[in-house]
Amino acid sequence: MADTWTLHLLHTNDLHSHFEKMPQIATCLKTSRQLWEAQQEHVLTVDIGDHMDRMDVRSEASFGKANVQVMNRCGYQYATIGNNEGITLPKEKLDEMYEQADFTVIIGNLLDKASSAPPQWAVPYAIHTFGELRVALLGMTIPFSTYQSLGWEILDPLPLIREQVAALRSSADIFILLSHLGYQTDCRIAAEVEGLDVILGGHTHHTLPHGERVGNTLIAQTGRFGEHVGHIRLVWDRDGKQIADVSAELFDTASYAPDEALRDFLQKEKAAADASLFQPIAELEQDLHVNWTEETPFGSFLAASIRRWTKAEVGIANGGLLLSDLHQGRLTFAQLLESVPHPINACAVTLTGEQLASVLEQAIQPQIVHRELRGCGFRGKIEGWMAVDGLRIRYEESGQPHILAIEVNGQPLIREREYRVGTVDMFMYNRLFPDLLQGREIEFFHPEMLREVIASTITDRTLVQSAFLPRWEKVSPESSGHAIE
Repeated sequence: MADTWTLHLLHTNDLHSHFEKMPQIATCLKTSRQLWEAQQEHVLTVDIGDHMDRMDVRSEASFGKANVQVMNRCGYQYATIGNNEGITLPKEKLDEMYEQADFTVIIGNLLDKASSAPPQWAVPYAIHTFGELRVALLGMTIPFSTYQSLGWEILDPLPLIREQVAALRSSADIFILLSHLGYQTDCRIAAEVEGLDVILGGHTHHTLPHGERVGNTLIAQTGRFGEHVGHIRLVWDRDGKQIADVSAELFDTASYAPDEALRDFLQKEKAAADASLFQPIAELEQDLHVNWTEETPFGSFLAASIRRWTKAEVGIANGGLLLSDLHQGRLTFAQLLESVPHPINACAVTLTGEQLASVLEQAIQPQIVHRELRGCGFRGKIEGWMAVDGLRIRYEESGQPHILAIEVNGQPLIREREYRVGTVDMFMYNRLFPDLLQGREIEFFHPEMLREVIASTITDRTLVQSAFLPRWEKVSPESSGHAIE
């Protein structure tokens, strides 16, 4: 019989601060490790990014440090970062997040812009040895352009992966990529890069019960929110210096009892976060209600806040961003987090009057208002009615809705003129409104998220009161006249 070693890879991805699952994940990781190590087999435990999501109060209050403490207690050995770690934190907070990590962060395509060097809290790759067996671990995250405005330099991962595999070929026996790049990109990498044995993926929330083979590479991904823990079993032939067998499966997190010590820790972190975030930041004189399918003062206030933040002539934002009411009386940051949990930022773009009119016309179509949205940081359900500021719009709703007239700051819209429009960066990624993407001088406002923008404007009573003035006027067909040309 050939002399073999068995290596087990336990992996998670895209937990998004679903802390309720983490005590069960901890049990799965710990008991599996104990079982296999008792059999003289080897184990590596890794996370593939987006462990943190600032929609949870513990992650928000600690800027992700609570997630790192959870990972320490679960026994993770390696991790890469996702976009939720990388672009929803200010640079200084990301620099601080992993200070107490007991695991190694691997990220090969992120550099500090000031030094052109890897971040101090990460390594570009790692070689883990089990006696004679050498395992190379590479890590890459999705290269969103947002990194540039946060003080980072983000690189195309594919050439780097090729370079690393070639450079480390004589130093390692097995190559594993921790990839927060998405399933489609993982398939491309597997097809184009020789020498990768396993890609542990994330970002696109694919559930691959037994992995998928592309060429000689096994791709694995566990879905999202901690519903599964992934397991790769890899058998190494010591004599032949090659992999004799490799397989993938998923463990159902719900089938494990929770780790009581971790559950107690999470309860304490929740209490500390609540104490921090439930401090009052404003006193509201009136309720601000949510309604996704019609104009509301809350929506208008969001648009006005974005307009002010971006110093634009016009503000627009979809009402589906607002998830819960803000009530009269004391307002806390925790309530803002509940209402606007998205890792979404303000941006500004220069549009012609014709482009702006086209966006608004598209926005009032029922199939857009009710359209379900996913991804791009959106944590709501549907697009919702388009809230505006700096505009007065008359429209007819019967049949196919259409706009009759638009005023910009009291003057008729001029189709040939350019206007500076403040909006949300989500629209620059989800391509829902093509005319926005055709605009000029797109500027992103980082690192403050929408809830932080609102927190800066909610104390302005004049701005709040003006949001109760309607911007959209619905007219009947009999009195509508003609649509704008």
